Amino acid sequence: GPPDGALLALAKSDALLRPEVLAAEVERMIADERSREFVSGFVHQWLDMERLDFFQFDFRRHREFDDSTKAAARDEVYRTFGHLLHENQSLRRLLKSDFVVINGLLANYYQIDGVDGDSFRKVQLPEDSPRGGLLGMAAILAMGSNGQTTSPVERGAWVLRKLLHDPPPPAPPNVPQLARLDGKPLSVLERLRLHQEEPQCANCHRKIDPLGLGLENFDAAGKWRTEEIHPATGPTQRTWPVVAAGQIHNGPKFGNFFELREIVAGNDDAFARSFTEALIEYGLGRPYSFVDEDLAAAILRRAGNREYALREFLHGLVASDAFRSK
Repeated sequence: GPPDGALLALAKSDALLRPEVLAAEVERMIADERSREFVSGFVHQWLDMERLDFFQFDFRRHREFDDSTKAAARDEVYRTFGHLLHENQSLRRLLKSDFVVINGLLANYYQIDGVDGDSFRKVQLPEDSPRGGLLGMAAILAMGSNGQTTSPVERGAWVLRKLLHDPPPPAPPNVPQLARLDGKPLSVLERLRLHQEEPQCANCHRKIDPLGLGLENFDAAGKWRTEEIHPATGPTQRTWPVVAAGQIHNGPKFGNFFELREIVAGNDDAFARSFTEALIEYGLGRPYSFVDEDLAAAILRRAGNREYALREFLHGLVASDAFRSK
């Protein structure tokens, strides 16, 4: 929103030009409850959260993922980022964390005991929990689906773009769609293998598909599962055990979701780079470009020297000439 009286007064007196005053104002605004608007606006843009509203979820298959659960799942993403920002914790916590920020509705959805009521709060997780971090959040996982079934391709591409700073190229024209296999009693793995037989598909999908398959323990609405059920009814219906194992393209193998999460969490420098570019885009109100390389490097140096503490990214951006003269 527009600057308040205190900020305007400092600007008019030129006191805001002093680095220590500017830094103090950043801290004051982060502490203000109105900073929630920044959190929701930035995170929505950064993580492409609009995809959560692209489709309706099939109530017959995902009965628990109604509008209230979807809203709570979306809020979990915003509130987790907000918690880390206000506590000045490390950006790394978004890759892997030993806690979640949820309410009673989401606790029930995640099968976490001892959480009641509508208010969101920090909840400690057991060591074997698949939750904690973006890859365990229902909203993030639901965006990698079509409202009915999972889409390992969408999920894998999202991980490459948002977490690993390695976006896949756009699909070439006239690529055969996976939808052509709809109705056939094939597991997700079988469908992707058939898709990779197409020469124009194989090169990119070798990078994308393993990441998406590593998330197959989560159904289309982000519920944990150990079996995949083909949606068809009657004699064609089949059930398969979920196999969330694979190998990162030109990288390590993983045997399950937990091992994949460790691999992704180990790429925190790439994640910090992706986050920094998104923050620059949001803060400067334009797409990131090559002219921002020095700014990104300076922000990353500052935040990296402080274990990627979230507030350091904001301080680095606001103190820059690019932000102060935009």
